[in-house]
Amino acid sequence: MPEPLTLDALVDDAAFYSWEHQAHLLDLTEQLGENRFQGDLNTRRLDFVGAGTLSTTLSLLGSTSERLDTWLWGWANPSGFPPEVGALSQRVTEFGRQHGIRELADAEVPLTPDLAARLSEAAKVVTRCWTSYSFAAGPGTRLYLLIEGPELALPAPDLPRTVRVIGEAISNGLVRDHRRALLSYAHLRRLRTKADDSSTVRLRLPDGTLTVTFDSLGRIGQMSSTIVGRGAA
Repeated sequence: MPEPLTLDALVDDAAFYSWEHQAHLLDLTEQLGENRFQGDLNTRRLDFVGAGTLSTTLSLLGSTSERLDTWLWGWANPSGFPPEVGALSQRVTEFGRQHGIRELADAEVPLTPDLAARLSEAAKVVTRCWTSYSFAAGPGTRLYLLIEGPELALPAPDLPRTVRVIGEAISNGLVRDHRRALLSYAHLRRLRTKADDSSTVRLRLPDGTLTVTFDSLGRIGQMSSTIVGRGAA
């Protein structure tokens, strides 16, 4: 019988693929030079404007309130936005209720450390919308969005980027099960994997092979790459 799905498991499933999307968004906005964002929840548009414009479609995932010390899912926001603004968050809540994950199922959730980040990660697995953005919307209030657009699609994977993504994502402290996170990333990136033993997994990328070794606690301890036609690195 499969193990019950948990918030931790969803966060692990999202971790590396989500981080790569966030890194890609940062690359795109840096290409604009000095830039600002401008958004409209009613029209579901979020633009980053600088030397050019990066246009995206937004969904309101949720918001945090320092005064109430809570997270509020977007569909439950009382501000009267069009229903489609909170549709993705409603899908997350329905998923949470189906799987008994209270943090996803309740309209309002008490804030705990990293909760907003963890809920955002879990939501990406459910919605398959992999890029997020957040900003202060007033004193003590922060909005969390999921954004979509053709330019947000990831480039083809390569070894240097994959090593960087995994290393940076681990350092943010959200990943609990490193092996699960790695295998989920490989699946989402459509990379072939081979487990040499319980402590080593190899990922086949277009430009070579990444060998990931886990320590005695199941954490990623070492990564080494072999580049096609160029020997080891």
